[in-house]
Amino acid sequence: MIDPLTRGSLFHHVQFNVLTALRDAELLPLKASTLEQAIAMVDDVLDRAAFEYRDELAPAIPRVWEDGIDSIRADLREWLRRASEVDDGWIPYKFELAFGLADRDRKDEDPASVDDPIPVMGKLKLRGSIDLVERHTSGKIRATDHKTGKARAQEGVVVGGGQYLQPVLYALACETLLGAPVEGGRLYYCTNTGGFSSVEVPLNDFSRGTAANVVEIIGGAIEEGFLPASPEKAGCDWCDYRAVCGPMEYIRTARKPGDRLVQLKTLRELL
Repeated sequence: MIDPLTRGSLFHHVQFNVLTALRDAELLPLKASTLEQAIAMVDDVLDRAAFEYRDELAPAIPRVWEDGIDSIRADLREWLRRASEVDDGWIPYKFELAFGLADRDRKDEDPASVDDPIPVMGKLKLRGSIDLVERHTSGKIRATDHKTGKARAQEGVVVGGGQYLQPVLYALACETLLGAPVEGGRLYYCTNTGGFSSVEVPLNDFSRGTAANVVEIIGGAIEEGFLPASPEKAGCDWCDYRAVCGPMEYIRTARKPGDRLVQLKTLRELL
């Protein structure tokens, strides 16, 4: 099967190129009358990208690769179809808006991207790339992070114990970078696996305060030089560093004294 990282990279690449082409052709927001044209763009961009990826990755079983590409194609088409049916005033505005990524391959990014990190919450400097920035007809801005996996965030989440930082931090980055009023941020699980569900996080006093708590806790740990491995149960299952720590880190660290993990516990209890 196509691994999640490759699938996500392909998905985002196609989204960026299709949205950019639609914007250049003045076809945003997408309507039912222009859906067929947009789907043709998806097919063209995906076919070309899949050819390049296949040449680089040399998949062992061609049919498995082709089935994976067809699955991505179906999700992208459904993403467009749903977008064409929504008339809520939000219009795609900027795509892959990057900041502080001057050292990366920057082929897919918005022209408004900047080389330097964005300062938010005092000492914190953000580096990243916002998948989609939408502008409402009222002038407000919303930052959207596209997800291609299962919908894990629950409605009402702000940072989810530190697991879902993109909505509020990207909203703060938009506020600084674009100088416009920001409605908030959201996670959009834009695939069949994610149920095409959306979780929105408004940028208000509560979410700002929660983000400030996260920055304070993590910043304090960095200044102290105390970054303990203390995963929750099953937290290692999908971790990129499992090869370093091993699969039993949860059992090992559970035996350690918990008095120094008070701040980490506080972080995990944040809404």
